[in-house]
Amino acid sequence: MRREIITVALVVCSCLASAQKSVTLWECYDSAATASPLAGERALYTEMSSLRERNLATGYMPSLDLNGSFVYNSDVVDMSDMLGSLPIPPGSLPSVPHEQYRATLDINQVIWDGGVTRSARAVEQVIRDLNLQQNEADIYRLREQVNNLFFSVLLASSQSEVVALLINDIDARIKETRSGVDNGVLPPVSLDVLNAERIRAGQSLIELNLRKTALIDALENITGMNDLRDAVFVLPDVVVADASPEDNPDLKIFDIRERQLEVPESLLKSQRMPKAFAFAQAGYGNPPGSNFLADKADVYYSLGAGIKWNIFDWNKNSNERKSLAIQQQLLDIRKSSTEEALNRMLVIKKAEIASLEEASRSDAGLIAIRKRIAATAASQLENGTLTASQYMTELNNEKQAVIAASVRLINLARAKVDYMNITGKNK
Repeated sequence: MRREIITVALVVCSCLASAQKSVTLWECYDSAATASPLAGERALYTEMSSLRERNLATGYMPSLDLNGSFVYNSDVVDMSDMLGSLPIPPGSLPSVPHEQYRATLDINQVIWDGGVTRSARAVEQVIRDLNLQQNEADIYRLREQVNNLFFSVLLASSQSEVVALLINDIDARIKETRSGVDNGVLPPVSLDVLNAERIRAGQSLIELNLRKTALIDALENITGMNDLRDAVFVLPDVVVADASPEDNPDLKIFDIRERQLEVPESLLKSQRMPKAFAFAQAGYGNPPGSNFLADKADVYYSLGAGIKWNIFDWNKNSNERKSLAIQQQLLDIRKSSTEEALNRMLVIKKAEIASLEEASRSDAGLIAIRKRIAATAASQLENGTLTASQYMTELNNEKQAVIAASVRLINLARAKVDYMNITGKNK
């Protein structure tokens, strides 16, 4: 019986016009996701993460520092005073210069950093995934805007079709009534009533067409699609099955945030591990290196290795771990609250779908009855046993039944699409 209702609606009738371009809701989704300025964020997030990864990878590369200094010391070690009691000829002992200057190239190489670099790179990967998922969720929310425009176009199209049929029926009655008035069978007021209804229906049709044009323009703007004014908007055919919102993009963000809290735990452990490093220094100065008694500039170098282990940090690391544990509890609360809210939305949508399906089962029968009543009223109007106002009442009742059935059908499709979008499923 529902198929009989569908044939009454403009959207379904127009689907039979194969010569026209057809557009589906899924095409609008894809186009909106591509046309949105948010689409450019993914490449930027990926590039930014790649740059940070490269920077973190340099943690195992040697660092090079060029240094220079000049120092003047008012007091220096006087070897003559220290060894004055010894029989040493005057002037034979070297003296430490008051002026010291040097230029050095320092090289430092990490041998093992306790896993800090590895953990930091893992943190960066999680941040990248979180940014990308947030971007996906933001783009996913565009579906609501697309739904509002797409289904509003369907409603306007359906109502326009019914109003156009109403105008055709009124025009036919005006022609018959004019003949009856000319022959003295019907009073002139009958023709006035029909003409007034014809004008009112024409005004409604103009308003609906203007509204539809504005909606299509807005849909073209958000999707980046062109030539939608002459396109056929296909009513979505969605099969709804019981599902959880686990694939909802907003809910997936919480899963990544959980990983974001797990990775710093590993980083905190790495920070408490000992670090091993090597170093080298090459320079030119006076005195050269540690030869403080040399009073001549020269080239020198030094090599070495070391280990560093912060054995006590005043519980800083421990407190940060406790902070992460509290953040995890807060995240669990937020995730549970969001999941419950989505499940409530699914229950409400499921009830709405069931209500619309139940009501739509009787639409075809109601339309058939209203058509028979309107046909009888038309016959009575032609015979002069019914006024034009009474006829218009029955004709409007018939068209309102058709419009109500069409609106219910479109709202049912919208409810099913909303249900699937809450679950995060594409179709």
